[in-house]
Amino acid sequence: MSQQSNGSALSPEEATVIISNGTASTETSAAPVTDPASTPKQKGKNKNKEKGKGKNKNKRKNKLKGKKRGLTAKTADRLDLYQRSVNSPETDVDFALKVFEDLRERPLRHFREDFCGTASMTAEFLSRNEQNTAEGFDLDSDPMDWGREHNFSKVSDGDDRMTFHLADVREPSDKRPDMTVAQNFSYFCFKQREELLNYFRGIHKDLAADGIFIMDIYGGPDALMEQEEEREIDDNAFTYVWDQVEYWPGTGEYKCAIHFRFNDGTEMTNAFTYDWRLWGFAEVKDILFDAGFKAVRPYFEGTDEDDEEEGNGEFDFDEKGENCIAWIGYLVALK
Repeated sequence: MSQQSNGSALSPEEATVIISNGTASTETSAAPVTDPASTPKQKGKNKNKEKGKGKNKNKRKNKLKGKKRGLTAKTADRLDLYQRSVNSPETDVDFALKVFEDLRERPLRHFREDFCGTASMTAEFLSRNEQNTAEGFDLDSDPMDWGREHNFSKVSDGDDRMTFHLADVREPSDKRPDMTVAQNFSYFCFKQREELLNYFRGIHKDLAADGIFIMDIYGGPDALMEQEEEREIDDNAFTYVWDQVEYWPGTGEYKCAIHFRFNDGTEMTNAFTYDWRLWGFAEVKDILFDAGFKAVRPYFEGTDEDDEEEGNGEFDFDEKGENCIAWIGYLVALK
């Protein structure tokens, strides 16, 4: 079972890089690079996918921060592209700190990030206060090494205050965390109820006595459709593509992928792939209660006043949520 927060590893076949002179490489750290004429057909029942509508499945705003614009599929770094497209560490940490201090009336000091990948959220958390400490768990060393170099180089005493665990997320922490988070829907890798329940039980046992567990979740009719959603990143530096490849209602099996398209016409296909189960909000909430959490608080993102298909980046407590074509929210579970 893959637990990688940034998507499953690519096989040698999937990692073949096609370039104009016909040569190929089987470096598994690279994603397929294609030109428009050689782009493979999509898998799944619906071959003619429509562009998706509704709120984006991440909380990041498209702001250029001195990043390179002249990117191509051959020169781009897929982990850099992922962070620029998906991660929202400032928003996530703001939310985590506010929720913890509101509910526990004390500062959040020791933090655990499951499926941490490049650990951008943890790096942001450590940067907020020199008393903060953290642990991160993931099975893939490549994004963790990348995160050490790119996200922690500017964090004061980051090596002393952060412990990376190349380990299963069901392993215990070195120190009981005040808060554990599972971001970017990575816990969807647990496809059976008993697997997810055991994961939640482990978190409950591992947390501090007044600890809090936070995860994000998304859904709505739009999430069930086999379709692609495109979004321009950093003032059209490149295009992020969220591809809902397959969904099977009888089992909840859910296969997705991320592609990146560039202004020169090339594409990094299947840069990240996901083999998940699409869990529902209510059923995840029920499993959290079964795992021993005494309270579970839902938070849903509001709608942008200027664009009803976009979220506003603000998450408010709401027991029921809004019945819209796509929604994104947090589940906050209290020990």
